[in-house]
Amino acid sequence: MRFILFFSIILTFTVAETTMIKDSKTNLMWEDTQHVQETKITQPRAVKYCSELKLGNFTDWRLPTIHELLGIVDYKRINPALIGEFSYIEKESFYWSKTSVADADDEFWGVNFKRGASSKASEYYDRYARCVRSLTK
Repeated sequence: MRFILFFSIILTFTVAETTMIKDSKTNLMWEDTQHVQETKITQPRAVKYCSELKLGNFTDWRLPTIHELLGIVDYKRINPALIGEFSYIEKESFYWSKTSVADADDEFWGVNFKRGASSKASEYYDRYARCVRSLTK
């Protein structure tokens, strides 16, 4: 009985393990956890979430730029238009970037991964966030 309990605890931790995606072309590592498809937050909260994220023994996570987010779009796919390595995605919702809109103090760019389109939104709207970090050489 103890063996079964111990094995089920180990299995639970293994299944619950968070994932990260390494993109060697861009030298970036992406968060790929359930959080990215389950939790909507404002853009300022997304910035804070990423700066406080501790994942895979790394603490240098940040909110991506619009160009970095567009770099993981797969334009040959839809729903989601996201490169295939990712496991977690809210297919029809906007993901925040840290790139502000030039002519608006409270708007930021983001990407909707249903079709891979970029658009802008007020920082006060609740949207999704996927953190990124630069890979060191």
